[in-house]
Amino acid sequence: MSRSRKKAAAFRTGATSATGAPASPGAGAPSRAAAGLNISPHAAGYWAERGVMPTPEEIRAMYGPARTLGAPDDVRMAMDSQLDSCGVYSLMQHSFELGMGVTPQFMGYGALQNISQNGLIRACVETVADDMTRAWIQLTRTGAAKNDGGTENGESDDLLADLTQAQARLELQSVFHEAAQMVGYEGGAFIFIDPGARDIDLANPLNIGKYSSELRQGGHLRFVVVDPVNTFPGDYDSMNPLSPGYFRPRWWWVMGRKVHASRLIRLVAEEVPVLLKPSYNFLGIPQAQILWDYVMHFQEVRVATQRLLTKFSLTVFKTSMADILTQSEGTTQLDRRIRLMANQRTNDGVLAIDKDSEDVVKLETPISGMTDVVRQSLEILAAMNRTPAVKLLGISPSGFNATGESDIRNYYDHIASRQEKVLRDGIKKALDCIQLHLRGDIDPSVGFDFAPLGEEDRAALATLQKTRADTIAVYVDREILSPEEARKSLVDDPDSGFSDIDPDDLPGGMEEGMAEGIVEGGDMPAPGMEPGHPADIDDVDKAGAVYDAAPAAPKNERGRTSWLRLPGIFRRGGKAA
Repeated sequence: MSRSRKKAAAFRTGATSATGAPASPGAGAPSRAAAGLNISPHAAGYWAERGVMPTPEEIRAMYGPARTLGAPDDVRMAMDSQLDSCGVYSLMQHSFELGMGVTPQFMGYGALQNISQNGLIRACVETVADDMTRAWIQLTRTGAAKNDGGTENGESDDLLADLTQAQARLELQSVFHEAAQMVGYEGGAFIFIDPGARDIDLANPLNIGKYSSELRQGGHLRFVVVDPVNTFPGDYDSMNPLSPGYFRPRWWWVMGRKVHASRLIRLVAEEVPVLLKPSYNFLGIPQAQILWDYVMHFQEVRVATQRLLTKFSLTVFKTSMADILTQSEGTTQLDRRIRLMANQRTNDGVLAIDKDSEDVVKLETPISGMTDVVRQSLEILAAMNRTPAVKLLGISPSGFNATGESDIRNYYDHIASRQEKVLRDGIKKALDCIQLHLRGDIDPSVGFDFAPLGEEDRAALATLQKTRADTIAVYVDREILSPEEARKSLVDDPDSGFSDIDPDDLPGGMEEGMAEGIVEGGDMPAPGMEPGHPADIDDVDKAGAVYDAAPAAPKNERGRTSWLRLPGIFRRGGKAA
């Protein structure tokens, strides 16, 4: 056996030393003992109580395949055996021996669905999911796209309008909102593309293309959110890291049915490393699991603060205890006096005591700063969720001249990145299916942008577009740009609102006027000008009002508008036309 194979065999049996080299036969027992290892104090205390390091069976129980309702037990055991054969469990055991200590592990779908009832968990997950989908998308067409409203053949082409109506009919926004919630609660979600296939055909790949036999024009189509607790991974490559299917299941079990991966839209936010993929059901780390530790700390702080508030004030009644303890029924009389004092303890109450032998003292525990402690523990929770406190909790920002606008802008940037990371590929796949359902083909020029969040973002975008429009108008007025170039700049700008127009298709009046002006009136001077003199152009910037005071376009001999006769708009051969 080669040296590399011997080391691999040692890894699979867990017989390795703390340095990673194969251990000698007599070193097996000491390597599992907590004493003598350079491990964290927390891990040392935990494993010192047990006396041994975790066995391969214990590692398998902690990091084995996730328990779901998707597949039978024999399928799960087969995957468990496969993970053991490729050395995943021995590597996890080795991490304990090297001192990593007790590492976090998947909570399980039962626990995750249980803690989804917690108010703070729901607030964190729902806030992000709502903002990711509430403004939804804006359909666009880019490049050399057909005109939306007229094709090259003059036929009607209302593809964007039809897509908008179709996605509303299929409730695409609601489907992805539900899936985004599930990603936060359980680490991932699936959206099943249902073209009306039979159960026996679900294991076959779904062709999302022009020649698809299932996604036909006018056929059946719907989208269904699948809870990950009902799924379990099928076959995948665990031996070749260079393979595109490395730890990527080719198909999934869905409540005992084999469903090819191409029929499912997989949504994940927090991907996990390769060794942890099986324990997380090949999805991601749930946001609820990440937040749970911080929620528990906040609950402890809140309860401790509440206990302190109920006991922060203590009234001490000083009296001669020797006389009370030696007299008959002395404690009974004392109990009556204390009970009377407690019942009559109001602002109008009066207490009579012996001025020489008795006294009443009030002891109070300082509670200043407790509000800050509770608030800080809650703000840490908001920070872990990447959500401003004013957005998540309704707490106004504190400090001089604080408005929270910068926090909201940063939060919207975070939402935009989450939309790109989690939703974009899935929405694109769904829109392709809808195009096949509507037209039987996929137009590559159709795209979409996520609608901006917040009125301030919309106002800023409108102001920017207004500035760009004024700039283009000045350039056209100074004859730096032609109308065709101006239209081309509008097409290239996805936020202009005119990205779907044809830059070469000028309006009819302008195109005819240009052609006739060149032939019939090209040498005619502009109104108010002497022949042979160029037009006077002042240097005053009239951005935004370029066309407000423009003269009416003159008519040619045929009674049609001659745009080339407007002063200072077009030139030919260095002279005003």
